Amino acid sequence: MSTLQDARGPSASTPWKPNALVLGWRRTLLETRMFSRDPMSLVFTLFFPLIMMGLFSTVFGSEASMGDPARPESLLTPAEYYLPGMLALGTILSGFQNLSGYVATERFNGSIKRLAGTPLPSVSYFLGKTGVTAFLILTQSALLLLGARFLFGVELPTTVSAWLTFAWLLLGSTAAWSAVGIVFACLAKSGQGASTMSAVPPLLLSFISGVYFPFSQIPDWLRAIADLTPLRWTASGMRSVFLPAGWETVEPGGIWNLGMAAVVIGVWLVAGLVLARLFFRWPPQK
Repeated sequence: MSTLQDARGPSASTPWKPNALVLGWRRTLLETRMFSRDPMSLVFTLFFPLIMMGLFSTVFGSEASMGDPARPESLLTPAEYYLPGMLALGTILSGFQNLSGYVATERFNGSIKRLAGTPLPSVSYFLGKTGVTAFLILTQSALLLLGARFLFGVELPTTVSAWLTFAWLLLGSTAAWSAVGIVFACLAKSGQGASTMSAVPPLLLSFISGVYFPFSQIPDWLRAIADLTPLRWTASGMRSVFLPAGWETVEPGGIWNLGMAAVVIGVWLVAGLVLARLFFRWPPQK
């Protein structure tokens, strides 16, 4: 009898458990389609860094004027100078601002409660959010790099090591900001409040983390605050990838310090995951 039952599959009393990875992939596709139905948000999210870089190039011109005039060979065009900062900015926009706003909205409009009444595991829900966030940051970065190369004539790195550094900075920082974004969404008192307040950290941090201004020119007390966040180290790490040799001398300590970048991003990622696990509550399934 048991042999016949094994051949036919689990007994009727055995609860069916869906494959979390398969459902996570399907949630990714669904989340991406849902996000794509809002053209304004999609265009703004994907093209904002490229628009900002184009704005700086328009304001400051296309001549090589960024850097030390005493060393003409080191001068950069505005597009070349701002490309690393715009890539770093994309990590907090995609990982924190967008994700926290959408998770908070779904907390308060009943979406998460309704999903909890289905066999969908909570891990699949977050895999879907991870997937759409990866889609946003990868597409956004690809558009920015293509625009920089073909619209503004920026020379891109040609070494494997440079692109590997770019990859771990981009993905690691986005993951860290995503974890923190989920915590932020869990602590929000309303969906509208979360959507509004989630724009504040990217705005403030971008001005003190070396995205728009040389980090060495920022007041010491603001640099001390920025040193604690992934955005400052992501921006510096991106500059190590895309700026020519010699530019590390304008960084604090005269080095890129990628090791410290990895430590700060890793600490924020782990802390964000732990806090998200503590604060996020998936309603019990019936």
